[in-house]
Amino acid sequence: MAEPLLKRQSFVTFAVCAIFTAVTGNIILGIFFRPLWFDEALTLMDFVMRPDLLDIYRQYNIPNDHIVYNILLRLWIEGCNAVPFLAKISLRSFTVATAFASLALLIFFWKRRFKPETVFTACLCLILSLPFTIYATAVRGYMLSFLLILVALEAALLYKEKGRPAMLILFFFLSFLACGVIPTNIIAFAAIYLFLLPSLKPKEIFSDRTILLAIIPVASLLLFYIPIFGKFMKVLSLKEGWSGGIDASIHFYSAFIISFLPLIILTVLGKFSAKDKSAPLKNMITLLIFLIPLIIFMLKSPSPFPRAFFCLWPVWLFILCSYADSAIPLLREKYPGPFLPSLLCVCLLWAALPLNFPVQLSNALSKGGQDDFFKPYFMRSDFRPIETVKKCVEISGSSKVGRRVFLDFAADYPSIFFYGRVMGINDSFWVFDKPGRRVETLGDDEKILVITRDDEGMVSISKRFNMKSFELVEDCGFQKIYEAKLR
Repeated sequence: MAEPLLKRQSFVTFAVCAIFTAVTGNIILGIFFRPLWFDEALTLMDFVMRPDLLDIYRQYNIPNDHIVYNILLRLWIEGCNAVPFLAKISLRSFTVATAFASLALLIFFWKRRFKPETVFTACLCLILSLPFTIYATAVRGYMLSFLLILVALEAALLYKEKGRPAMLILFFFLSFLACGVIPTNIIAFAAIYLFLLPSLKPKEIFSDRTILLAIIPVASLLLFYIPIFGKFMKVLSLKEGWSGGIDASIHFYSAFIISFLPLIILTVLGKFSAKDKSAPLKNMITLLIFLIPLIIFMLKSPSPFPRAFFCLWPVWLFILCSYADSAIPLLREKYPGPFLPSLLCVCLLWAALPLNFPVQLSNALSKGGQDDFFKPYFMRSDFRPIETVKKCVEISGSSKVGRRVFLDFAADYPSIFFYGRVMGINDSFWVFDKPGRRVETLGDDEKILVITRDDEGMVSISKRFNMKSFELVEDCGFQKIYEAKLR
């Protein structure tokens, strides 16, 4: 019988090269240098660049502040600024580094637990998925969360298997950092705890090897946020999210299924072909882990942003691999020669579909322009805030005198404001609503420029400020510039 290809050479070398090549290819294609969008611009202007580093922690006012990520990004940028070349790519390179580290550690940890084909399928599906493309380059804390939870899962597994106190200390440190990035990351730690329960029997729920894995993440969350408890509670009370739980559920689950369908098929084959059938209660626990987002989507109003559950992906992937691994020996035996090449081709062909039709998927599986996983507006070619700023300056005749510009919230005003600062434009050139402070009047100017998304948005703004007339003067894609007459 022919020896499987991955056993005839270093699996780690082969897999790492394939993964790094794919990620690098995505970056080269222009994703890395895409302009900053709403949350990314706020991250830099309002959090990362504060004069005092500790203010990133002390002034926690909105959930956009991924505290630990922002502190680490600030230190990363300061370190990169010492090297001219690195200074130019410092904004996104930290997240890219966490993405590379996640892939490398996933291979390192899981190659000892699963067969090479299983790990290879999981990694290839991950790196070619649309959500990974978005968050592996985002100036946000989602990829760092993925990395921390991936390592925390391995620490929890080692502690449960061998009872090493060092693993428990590491688990505490990782849960502290992960909850400090995004508080909702505690959901992933709840999933880890549930996964490690052999059943729902009280003696196993509260056993020495499991109870601490439940207590530590909660303690970490409290320890991190108690010093800023008042601000933390105010952030939790904010009504931000998606308007419909069903739409959010469809969006989230379809993104995961589309991304990992080859692995899911292997999982189904492994589940039904395994000789050792899992206990019904264990199956119920596994099902509950996969239903956590659905339950929260349906109970909370407004529903959380689907991207808040990206932290569950490492746990879900591990569960899929644990079932899919049982199918590999059967497939090896039935297709000894062409099995691995066929598996590779299936993964590549399937991944090619969403990569070539992201806009169609976004339009079909997203509602009201909300898209976290397929082709959000900031990933599209018509999102050109730098061009919008330049056109505003050109039309107004000067960045310091002349007509001002009103920025509509729906037109991603932070990106405009950020690139305006980069180009040296005075902040007073821009007029926009701020949290708790709506603009009441546009001043005494006869005319003003307005940046909004479309005619419908412009009509709403015109009625709000009793404008006499308006006309479109520049179409910059997602953002459009109108000239409005005030009197």
